[in-house]
Amino acid sequence: MRGVTVGAVLVASILLAFAAGGGPVRAADSPRPPTPSPTPYRRFEVSIGYHYSSGDYGSSASTEIDYVPLVLTAELGRWRLQGTIPYLHIDGPPGVINGPNGPIQANGTADGLGDLLVRVSYLLPTSYVLPAGFAGRWWIPYVDLVGLVKFPTASRGRGLGTGEFDFGFEGELTWVIGRLTPFATAGYRFLGSPPGTHLNDVFDGSAGAAYRLLEAVSAGLLFDYRQASSATTGEQADLVPFASWRFLPPWLLQSYVSAGLASGSPDVGVGMQLGYQW
Repeated sequence: MRGVTVGAVLVASILLAFAAGGGPVRAADSPRPPTPSPTPYRRFEVSIGYHYSSGDYGSSASTEIDYVPLVLTAELGRWRLQGTIPYLHIDGPPGVINGPNGPIQANGTADGLGDLLVRVSYLLPTSYVLPAGFAGRWWIPYVDLVGLVKFPTASRGRGLGTGEFDFGFEGELTWVIGRLTPFATAGYRFLGSPPGTHLNDVFDGSAGAAYRLLEAVSAGLLFDYRQASSATTGEQADLVPFASWRFLPPWLLQSYVSAGLASGSPDVGVGMQLGYQW
């Protein structure tokens, strides 16, 4: 299995934005005010990025993937809706590869529209349901429940997708300990199998932490894991250092590099995402 870690990095970027100067988790789950707030919390973001990965994955030929996602995000109270619309370029041998938004049945060299990924999450109101003595303790995490759908907008015939829907759910835990923001995610993906190929449903997860170095600068480290989607492909494990710089509010620049630790991972990956928030 050949793949990249863009999905996990985009999730981590949410936490980085939070760690680099406040964000929706803190605002949405603050203690209950004496009277209802007349204006519910809301924030919007549009970002565009470039992500590149390369590796031979134990074979004699190398596969390179260029991925350019346009990401639209809306946060309304405890709800968060995110859509990723990508442009994709693949250069490598035919076969099933693990692309940024799910498996791809590649046919060699191809480029074009990738699969649309939609994520919907809800921040559980922990400060409302926990006893007063527990709410606000540093060891009580913020908890997000996430549902996601991959729409088959990429062409299977051109080798840019499987032509099938994927579905998944995730749980995300975030702690805030001064300048340090540890996090962990775990989820399960139900993968659609293209004709002639069987793909197994897979578990995926990640863990790491971000640290606010300066008021507008944070950095962190992420470990990402995903099961192999078939008996003939390898599992994926990657170590990903990443950083965020709110260089000119409301502009935010995020970047990362990745190192593959398993046969299903690329040897190296690098990427950045530029976002505008309002």
